[in-house]
Amino acid sequence: MRTEELHRKDAYLRSFEATVVRAEDDIVELDATAFYARGGGQQGDQGVLGGHQVVDTVVAQDRLSVLHRMAWTGDPLRAGDRVAGHVDWERRYALMRLHSAQHLLWLAFTQEYGPEQQDRGGEIRPEKARLDVAWSKDERPSAEALTARLDALVAADLPIERYVVDEGAGRWEWRIEGHPPIPCGGTHVRRTSEVGPLVVTVKGKGRDTARLTVAPVDR
Repeated sequence: MRTEELHRKDAYLRSFEATVVRAEDDIVELDATAFYARGGGQQGDQGVLGGHQVVDTVVAQDRLSVLHRMAWTGDPLRAGDRVAGHVDWERRYALMRLHSAQHLLWLAFTQEYGPEQQDRGGEIRPEKARLDVAWSKDERPSAEALTARLDALVAADLPIERYVVDEGAGRWEWRIEGHPPIPCGGTHVRRTSEVGPLVVTVKGKGRDTARLTVAPVDR
């Protein structure tokens, strides 16, 4: 990765300075960034860069750099400019909490229904996170049972580990004590208690798939 991803070392980093490597149309590439690029189901960060709005953050097609999609409010940035970046923290922190909550939901699901369950993908938005799982039974998974297990994991206030497995390949894992690791390179909170009170809903989604959704109770 040409771009140094500052959030890898500190997911709580909100502001930083960097140099513009490339600026073309509405795209800006920096030598380093704290903005998380969309991936693993987690939406890309938004915020402000050099006084301009960042409306999305993505990984380049060659997977070697992070690109910031801009909404210009004046003269565009140019290569060589030294700029200050500010992540939309309220949005990012909501994503961090719900990404961790999504992993806790998966652990709750495997606790309730067995470790052989299959994950079929998901998405993390600032307002909610979803997890699609293989499910062929007539009766859907119990939202009440999953919420109870999730509440227990949150109340346990366990430390959350994020660590690199293969830096060159960009492989990271997420783990809490007593549970198997989950492959993930997203941004996360430090402890399970930080995700706050949650509610789970369950719906069917096509053939042999159930959709589990987790959201803060206050939403």
